[in-house]
Amino acid sequence: MRDIIFYPLVALVVLIMVIAGMYQGWTQPKCGPFGGAEGPADYSLIILNGGDLCRMEGAQGYELDLDNDVLTIRAEESALMSGVHENAHFRLGPDLKTAYFGQKLRISLTVKPGDNGGAQAFEFNYSSGFVGDTGWTRFDLKPDWDTYTAEVNIPQKVLEAPGGFDYISVRPVVPDKSRSIELREIRFRKLGPW
Repeated sequence: MRDIIFYPLVALVVLIMVIAGMYQGWTQPKCGPFGGAEGPADYSLIILNGGDLCRMEGAQGYELDLDNDVLTIRAEESALMSGVHENAHFRLGPDLKTAYFGQKLRISLTVKPGDNGGAQAFEFNYSSGFVGDTGWTRFDLKPDWDTYTAEVNIPQKVLEAPGGFDYISVRPVVPDKSRSIELREIRFRKLGPW
């Protein structure tokens, strides 16, 4: 093959590959830590829903599936650990970590049992990393969508903790084998210092 044909053909193939890779990136939701940039400046109400639910990070023994803005969380019995970041969890950005230190939060989760092997209950826990966590809060599920709310005290800042993340873990209660829940939304409402 002559160089006059070969090099332009290679350049065209490389260009198509680069554009295809960029297109895949453009069409994917932006995942990673969840911050409050799109909420009010005082962080009084932050809502995690829709495509942002892709930000949940799985752990061993968890299966996550985001479909039509509903996140299905399936866990095996052996997957449930005591630490928040050892379970499937959302990382909250440094802005939320700073805004929530020492605050009382009302956390509302819109959840229902999964269609296949649905759980009868679920739990959540908010962790401020090494500072501490709120403990696991358990709710018994109703058969259809419902909103479950708890007020929790976010641990006080002990020392200046630069960077890092807070975590919120949401998991089905799994008495045996595996169970699933479907999550549609989490609301964080800041109530003030505790």
